[in-house]
Amino acid sequence: MPDSTSRARSVAPVRPGSPGRAGVRRAGAAVLALVSTLAVGLVLPAVAASASAAAPVPARVAAADVGDVGDVTWGMLPATDDDDPDRANFAYAVEPGQSVQDAVVVTNDSTVPLHLGVYGTDAFTTTSGNLDLLPAGDEPVDLGSWLTLDVAGLDLEPGQSVEVPFTLQVPDDASPGDHSGGVVTSLVQAQEGSTLTYDRRLALRVHARVAGALAPALEVSDVELVHHGSVDPLATSTATLRYTVTNTGNARVVALERGEVTGPAGWARRGTGPTALPELLPGSSLEREVTVAGVRPLGRATAEVVVDATAVGVGGGALASASGTAGTWAVPWALLAVVLLVVVVAVLAPGRSAAALAALSARRARSRARAGATSGGAARAEGVHRSDGPEVSADPTSGSGPQGPVADDLAAALERARAKGRAQALAELGEGPAGPGAR
Repeated sequence: MPDSTSRARSVAPVRPGSPGRAGVRRAGAAVLALVSTLAVGLVLPAVAASASAAAPVPARVAAADVGDVGDVTWGMLPATDDDDPDRANFAYAVEPGQSVQDAVVVTNDSTVPLHLGVYGTDAFTTTSGNLDLLPAGDEPVDLGSWLTLDVAGLDLEPGQSVEVPFTLQVPDDASPGDHSGGVVTSLVQAQEGSTLTYDRRLALRVHARVAGALAPALEVSDVELVHHGSVDPLATSTATLRYTVTNTGNARVVALERGEVTGPAGWARRGTGPTALPELLPGSSLEREVTVAGVRPLGRATAEVVVDATAVGVGGGALASASGTAGTWAVPWALLAVVLLVVVVAVLAPGRSAAALAALSARRARSRARAGATSGGAARAEGVHRSDGPEVSADPTSGSGPQGPVADDLAAALERARAKGRAQALAELGEGPAGPGAR
């Protein structure tokens, strides 16, 4: 390991909190500030952030108080460059085989001495859209392997700033397009009385665009549509569109996504406006989830997602686009339940109504019969027995026999007479013309 002070140039010390060149130009938007923790061999990224160069912010890491680890803060920024005095990171347009010399300034903003490791590694975009660096134990295979730091470690007193030179050596067979990595400073500390080791990292991004054909390209895959119904039979519903977009080209891109859900034959079209996606590095993938509201559940729903990208960086501007589709059933279960209930009621109600009317008619007829039998049943039966006229036929088909309400009254009279002991008179009445006749 090279000596920690070899070829590292000290610059004017900066007191913690004082305004100085390092404090004013403390890296910016495109600075990757990454803090990670190494516990039992597992690196856990805690922070990874980037912003635009138009809004510079301090690039420093403040380690939280963890037992005996203590509070420490340090910062990084690119060394002064006459061609780009306000640069916030490192970006180069290079040829295969070219060598670039540059430097990074590291400042200890803590009140305690710090020993920091310094190295280069590869960068990538996480599936959630954050820019990250390879874990400390992973060997870089792209731009990180092109970086050589003049020192592997730094010993910094409180307030001290050190400029660390590095070399970017582009391989002769480097592929055209964008390559990304970072210059990393690392603080490794073991907590007293514990087997845990903490690794906190702060990095500045390094981008190199190798000359050649720039070919941005995207791929949309694993498209899935999930419908979420509503308990309100007349309300619209929502749908969730999930997909993965991969940068299959050789350029860094920023993209806009548009999602759309339609019913059968393109009816009830609903969509989302263009949404900006995080910067996507070549070879990286982004997992996305889009919610579409106001979906009409008309049976079958089809979704389409379109991603339009633009290459960024030196000589950017090339375009790329990709799309994907998926379908699912959007069944209006609540509405179907209401319709089914209405149908069941419509089918069963007529039969029940007819039965109820028949029962009501029967009850009314029995009530009339009982009333008639009470008031005149006996007299009517006696009059029939003493009549000298022609005998009354009990045959309902006879033209001269009793019909309609009269027949009902006679039947009621029979029942009433039997109950009152006049069965003989009514029996004679029931014999009709073929009987002994009325005397």
